[in-house]
This record gives sequence, structure tokens and C-alpha cells, in this order.
Amino acid sequence: MTTKSPSERHLIELMTGFWKTQAVFIATELGIVDRIAETNRPSAAELALALQLDADALGRLLDYLVGLGVADGDDATGYALTDVGALLRSDSPSAMRDHARLYGDQFYRAWGALTHSLRTGGSAFTLVHRAPLFSYLSENPQVSESYERMMVAGLPFFQAVSEVYDFSDARRIVDVAGGHGALLDQILTANPGPSAVLFDAPHVIEEASRYPIASEHAERCERIGGDFFESVPENGDVYLLSRILHCFDDEACHRILSNCRQAMAPDAKLVILERVITDKNAALALGFNMHMLVVLGGGRERSEAEYAAMLDKAGFSLGTVHSLPLETHLLVAVPQNHG
Repeated sequence: MTTKSPSERHLIELMTGFWKTQAVFIATELGIVDRIAETNRPSAAELALALQLDADALGRLLDYLVGLGVADGDDATGYALTDVGALLRSDSPSAMRDHARLYGDQFYRAWGALTHSLRTGGSAFTLVHRAPLFSYLSENPQVSESYERMMVAGLPFFQAVSEVYDFSDARRIVDVAGGHGALLDQILTANPGPSAVLFDAPHVIEEASRYPIASEHAERCERIGGDFFESVPENGDVYLLSRILHCFDDEACHRILSNCRQAMAPDAKLVILERVITDKNAALALGFNMHMLVVLGGGRERSEAEYAAMLDKAGFSLGTVHSLPLETHLLVAVPQNHG
């Protein structure tokens, strides 16, 4: 009997990666994760009866989830969630459930049309879903909610922002395309002095009215709907762009940055949060570089040098750069004639 080489095994693991994506997605979508959490170590048969699923098929899925570290146990002892699996519960504050849904459904189907992106340089998402991502989100409110929650799945990342950048002296913080305001909520909670503006598309701002930025910071944070390709709110002394620029090509980024530059107070700073490609072994950043192509066409991750050149063209000078979790970086830029 021939033993497969480590290279062959690695290749098989690469080619079967979609098994994991779909197993996690279906376990979340069909309520399997929540049912395990609500029940004291149920068997596959008990879960199948409650969820109206085939017991043998569900048992196979549960055993696979055990192998993936999402659950533990077996049919004799019953199944329970691991710490990883618990992140997928509907009551988990992590929003990783929304990751599972989008990556297992809308993004999964888009990656199935990767050839289109490679042949045209365009968005496979647009081809599959017949609408660009942000238009699709505006037309599908439930998916939009999941997308915005997904964008804040990783509170340690947000908490680290205030650790590397001091917002205490800011007067007016403008979070451009700030979603439901989770990052701004963290910053305002840690810094009682500044006022703020949460700026995003009108439907996103409407969604934000149901989140802490509206209930806990109503007196300090104005919520404004608009289009950052046209203009952004004026007279902020700190402008935030959190994982926005990687969604667009250089020309579109120039328009966003130029609008920020025009709206800024003379002594303002621009704070950018993005995954920065630092070397060719940065697998997560390089994977997201492909994901931006598939989903958005013109989107891409960039190196520090590429961000510096882009900022220079829009009238900024790149200053300090700080590392954050998940290969993310915080870049601070200032207007060139006020630096």
C-alpha cells in the first residue's frame, strides 16, 4: 500500500477546503449549532428528530464537526460545542455567525465563478448575483445586516485601535463608511471628550439606529447618510476609514481620499485601518487580496508603499504605521501642507 506524501496530503486538504466552509455554514443555517447549545449533550437522533433531519446524515456531519474542532463528543456520549463552535451561536456577541452565513452562501457562490474574475478582472459576485456588492446589500436588508455585523466580528481588533492611537484630544471624529458604529462606539466609550459623526449609506445609517452608537452615544454622535464619492461631513479633526479603501480601485480611492482632504479641518489627521501586505507569506492578507477581486472586482489589499503613494496623490503624507491583530494595520496620515 502506497502512503501518500506530505505534499499530496497537503494538496488534498487544499482542494477539499470547501467541505469545511459548507459544513460550518449548514450547521449554523439549519439551527444545529443553536440546538446543541440549548440541549444537554444531545445524540444525533435527538437532534435529527428536533430539526427534522436524517439521523444518519446528521451524525456524519456532527462527527466531521468534531474533527474540525467545532464540536466534541460522539453519538454515545452526545455532542457539545467547543469554544470555536460557541462563536457560531445566534446569541454570541462575536458576529462570527454572520461570517459563516456570508462566506458559506453569497461569497461561496461568487468564488465558484472565479474564472470570470481571472479572465476579465471584474467581480464574480456581480456576475453571480446580478448586482455589485453594495447595490445587492441595499436591496437585501437581511444580508446587509449580516454584512455590517460581520464587519465588526473581532472586538479585540477594535479595542486595540485606542491602544495604538490616542483619540483623547480629538474634537470631532468622522467615521466615514462606519457601518453600525461598532468601532466608533469603542472609541467614544474609551474617550469621553470628542463628539463624532457616523457617516454611511442611508440604509446603513437606518440600521445603525438599532445599535449602541445610537442608544449609548446619542448626544455625542450625529448619524448622517450620504455617498462618500460625492462628499463627506466637514470640519472633523480625525477622519476614520476602516477597511474601506481595500474595496475599491485606485481611482475610486482617490475620490474618497480627496473628499476627506477637502472636508478636513486644517490640523486634522486621517486614520486608516486596513490589512497591509507585508510579505509574500502573509497568507491572510493575500487571501483577502483575492477575495476583494472576486467580490468587488477593483478591490485589493495593498502594501505600505502603495498606500503611501495613494495618499501622496490625494494630498496626504503617510506618518506612523501600527500593527494590529489579524494582520491589520493602523496608518496615520496628515494633510501635506499642515504636516
